[in-house]
Amino acid sequence: MIKRDELIDFIHNKIIGKDLLEKAQTIDTRANGVQIHGSEKVDKVAIGVSANMDFLSEAVDSKAQFCIFHHGIGLSDSDIYNSRLNRATQSQLKHIFNNNLTITGYHYSLDVHPKIGNNAIIIKSLGATKTDETYSQGWGWVGEFKTPQDVAKLAQKCSELFEHDIFAVYSGPKKIKRIGVCSGGAKPRGEEVFEILEKNIDLHISGEIAEPGPALAKENGFNYFSCGHYATEVFGVQALGKKIKDHFKDKVEVEFIDISNPL
Repeated sequence: MIKRDELIDFIHNKIIGKDLLEKAQTIDTRANGVQIHGSEKVDKVAIGVSANMDFLSEAVDSKAQFCIFHHGIGLSDSDIYNSRLNRATQSQLKHIFNNNLTITGYHYSLDVHPKIGNNAIIIKSLGATKTDETYSQGWGWVGEFKTPQDVAKLAQKCSELFEHDIFAVYSGPKKIKRIGVCSGGAKPRGEEVFEILEKNIDLHISGEIAEPGPALAKENGFNYFSCGHYATEVFGVQALGKKIKDHFKDKVEVEFIDISNPL
């Protein structure tokens, strides 16, 4: 068993860092920190991508007291209409308070963290080296391969890494030197397109693509892999969970609850 506030302090000060959390508060409407304080004692931590009833039910059944999400409970202006909570949010909050759960969300923080963020881990997992360059308005990282990679082979590698079908638009170089990775939505438009071109990104990797996306990539001359929103955002929370387990060891149990989402 560990104390709730001890765990929060470890996450905020030892792993994510105050500077990144403060930056997240200024540019992100989703949660980057503690949303709800629950039990002061923690025997088990449940981690996952998105807060929903399926996850919360499994967390309670598994006897977790502390939940860590990439997408926390939806409480931003875009989630609440005219100060009203929809039925889903009401049900989630009732379940949380009835079971005294602590709820934390780290959205921007676990996309852009330079070591345990989704984008940094994806770049490393694909065999590239993360540069110091960001793109997609600071939400993505640029990576470089020491030796240019075949674009079709990279698509296969992405499919294996994400365990997800890849929607691939082959509209750029066949040999990939520089990749841009921006997990989650990251459908480039406006400024983001210019960033891709100006930073010589051969391949844009994200979780989603919109209807204009294939033509946009083709006419601007870059490759585009859409790999699944959920699938590209499992890495950060899992890495955070591993850090917690490595630090606290047998004092606390950590479980990744996979509420699979094909989108």
